[in-house]
Amino acid sequence: MSELWADKYRPQELGELVGQPQAVRKILSWAEGWRKGRPSKPALLLYGPAGTGKTAAAQALARQMKWDLVEMNASDKRSFDVIKHVAGTAAAAGTLFSGTTGKRLVVLDEVDNVYGVADRGGYRAIGELIEDPRNPVVLIANDQYEIPWQIRASCLMINFRRVQQDAIVGALQKICRMEKIEAEPMALKVIAETSNGDLRSAINDLQALAEGKKHLAMKDVVLYKRDREANIFDVLSQLMRATTAKQARELLWSLDMPPEDVLAWIDENIPKVLADPADLAEVYEAIARADIFLGRTKRRQAYKMWKYASDMMTAGVAMSRRGELKFARFQLPSVITKMSRTRAVRATRDSVAKKVARRCHTSSHVARKDFLPYFGIIFRRDKKTAQQIAAELDFSEAEVDYLAKKWAL
Repeated sequence: MSELWADKYRPQELGELVGQPQAVRKILSWAEGWRKGRPSKPALLLYGPAGTGKTAAAQALARQMKWDLVEMNASDKRSFDVIKHVAGTAAAAGTLFSGTTGKRLVVLDEVDNVYGVADRGGYRAIGELIEDPRNPVVLIANDQYEIPWQIRASCLMINFRRVQQDAIVGALQKICRMEKIEAEPMALKVIAETSNGDLRSAINDLQALAEGKKHLAMKDVVLYKRDREANIFDVLSQLMRATTAKQARELLWSLDMPPEDVLAWIDENIPKVLADPADLAEVYEAIARADIFLGRTKRRQAYKMWKYASDMMTAGVAMSRRGELKFARFQLPSVITKMSRTRAVRATRDSVAKKVARRCHTSSHVARKDFLPYFGIIFRRDKKTAQQIAAELDFSEAEVDYLAKKWAL
């Protein structure tokens, strides 16, 4: 079996980490504290969605600082005694290659999944480990709120956000160059868009589509997306026939799709198969509650609420039905269709916003919200000033046309 590209192109130093500049700066500052003695927070808690580089960052930190690496993850038994043993090994003075001045980096991955008989006492041992460590400790989790607050309070918490689409495209382009693959830009953009900010998932998808090829075309990605969409059709057809809440939940677990997209499919298609108005009201109530939980998840970064949203959009919807079902043809949600139609326009809008943001020393979001409407007025009404701005900011013809006609999108 060939090596996974996600492992092959794993960052060797923190500077190579994709899409997490703020997190990298905080990690390096913390590591410098250990170089000088010991920082006020001797342990890090790296948290955020899967595939955003948390584990890769910890491993790159060990290499960059020349620290020995001691790792534990969810596949290891993490009872009180086991963690105490690891802590004792890590606390020993010195390392093999650096002598008595060397350090060990202790990394405990997936600490939000310490539970059950096998891990009994695990959190108590982690708390003791980070209370007075002789060596740096890094804890890694997807959901920080699953970890006892006493442990969180003892750690410097660093959020790893979903990787931006442009950053993912750049990483995929670099891999294609290394693998000598000629990839169509739009094909890479679709892979990045589909990954929902999960860089590891995007790299795995790229490998599945392009390994062994010299050219990756848009048609290859279209077929790949079609296969993904076939899964959601299967889920929709089975969801309202589920007889237990567990059966409905498992349908979502088997689906490789972000919760927001799944909810859009359910919201647009499931009501079509309901014949009883009372069932329709109950199902819409469950869908609305799922949407509320997803909104809270995004606004508060409270990923613990994902499970409530997932339960409402699957078990909540399925268990609401009492009457008969009718036939209906499932279709792509209108919001996704609209986003696909406007992809090129939105790309132009974002390109304009980035150029304005760089020149005005602000964010792309602020430039898009506060600057572009006024630019649109200028480009429609004052051609001379518009030409000067276009030359100054190096706008392309497409960008000039967007500001003159489409800026309000």
